[in-house]
Amino acid sequence: MNRYLIYIMFILIVSSGFSQNTNTDWPNLNKYKNSNIEVLSRPKTNKRIVLMGNSITEGWTNFYPEYFENKDLINRGISGQTTPQMLIRFKPDVIDLNPDIVVILAGINDIAENTGPSSIKMITDNITSMAKLAKSHNIKVILSSILPAYDFPWRPKIKPHYKILKINETLQEYAIKNGHVYLDYFSNLHDGNNGLIKKYGIDPVHPNRDGYIVMSKLLDQAIEESLTNKISANVIDRFKQKVFKKRNNESLNYRLAEPIDIKRKKKYPMLVFLHGADGRGNDNIQQLYDANAIGAFSKQNIIDEFQSFIFVPQVPQNERWVNTNWNTSNYKRGKISNSMQLTFEALDSILKKNRSIDKKRIYIMGLSMGGWGTWDAIQRRPNFFAAAVPICGGGDVSYVKDISFMPIWAWHGKDDSVIDIERSREMVMALNEMSNQTKFTEIENRGHDSWIDVWNNKEVWKWLYNQKKN
Repeated sequence: MNRYLIYIMFILIVSSGFSQNTNTDWPNLNKYKNSNIEVLSRPKTNKRIVLMGNSITEGWTNFYPEYFENKDLINRGISGQTTPQMLIRFKPDVIDLNPDIVVILAGINDIAENTGPSSIKMITDNITSMAKLAKSHNIKVILSSILPAYDFPWRPKIKPHYKILKINETLQEYAIKNGHVYLDYFSNLHDGNNGLIKKYGIDPVHPNRDGYIVMSKLLDQAIEESLTNKISANVIDRFKQKVFKKRNNESLNYRLAEPIDIKRKKKYPMLVFLHGADGRGNDNIQQLYDANAIGAFSKQNIIDEFQSFIFVPQVPQNERWVNTNWNTSNYKRGKISNSMQLTFEALDSILKKNRSIDKKRIYIMGLSMGGWGTWDAIQRRPNFFAAAVPICGGGDVSYVKDISFMPIWAWHGKDDSVIDIERSREMVMALNEMSNQTKFTEIENRGHDSWIDVWNNKEVWKWLYNQKKN
């Protein structure tokens, strides 16, 4: 066991002893004390699964009790609890029960500040610490998304939407990197307006019986995925490692995903995805992890639902898609960057070799540094792409006439301090003076990470894949 896990176990043991010797049982260690003894007294007849959580987990047995019948499914939810409380009781309520799987659904009460203010990092650190403890005891982990919630009836001044999105993205990325199953309740219960679908809730936060029925079906799928080792990390395997090489020894790392069961006479769309600054390197994988792009492709089921190729090139460290200061207020297009030139040449090579790709349905999307790259790519090759989604980027307004015919949907956070929203506004304004092809979403109360709204918006993906060059 490494030092990190020894440290966590030490904290758990000390905290447990402290809590049991005080009048206030802050982590509520005694709630399931007798029940845990009963569980340990009976033999395991099926795969044992523990649900660790708060009131959303605890309420499951009340609203949908028959789901738990004839299963070794143990509910360890406690109403009102936050992640530090769950972390302290994780040993007696999960590890000591010797389960095969633990399902962790936590974080909403931290956002509501039930035990005081909590940062996104504090919340995700506590959840991932539980996952590390489980893994060290050979317990499979299912990390659940936080359910959508427009507000909290008991704390109406707190608006939770951003933190929910950010935490879910972090948990999904962690699950993919560490071979855990990510259980996406959020996308299936989201009303499209930051809240829980009304017919699935007793209030804006808690599910009703119908909500739990939906959640139970999703949980069954996640359990099957976990038990059969069809883990979310397999998403990575669908993106094959490739290298485009030129005769002068220049090269470009990229990943390429393909639809399953390609028909010889059928044509398929392709998405070109340009990563942000954190995706740079030479490992040919970080471009997928950057901003949890791989999680977005998985969540929206891009490869299978749209039967799409996805091309994801990687810029080497210290290079850029566009050779400019990202927050310049007067950008003028210069010489094409080496990475962009290699990307175009790699695309040409792929299209020449693979005739299954539909040249009328090649799309491009990019974020931050890749948002600049998206604007740059479509301006340099206006007839190559069918549509574009530039996210928090910018471009040269003097070239917008070349792309005035192209369907574009730009996104930018109003509070972006890395790349000013004016960079997108000026591009969209110039385009809208020439045509009505451009859509623009300005996101309220959002900083630089406006891509998380794109990742969770089904409409933008449907819109993108509905576009086709005439």
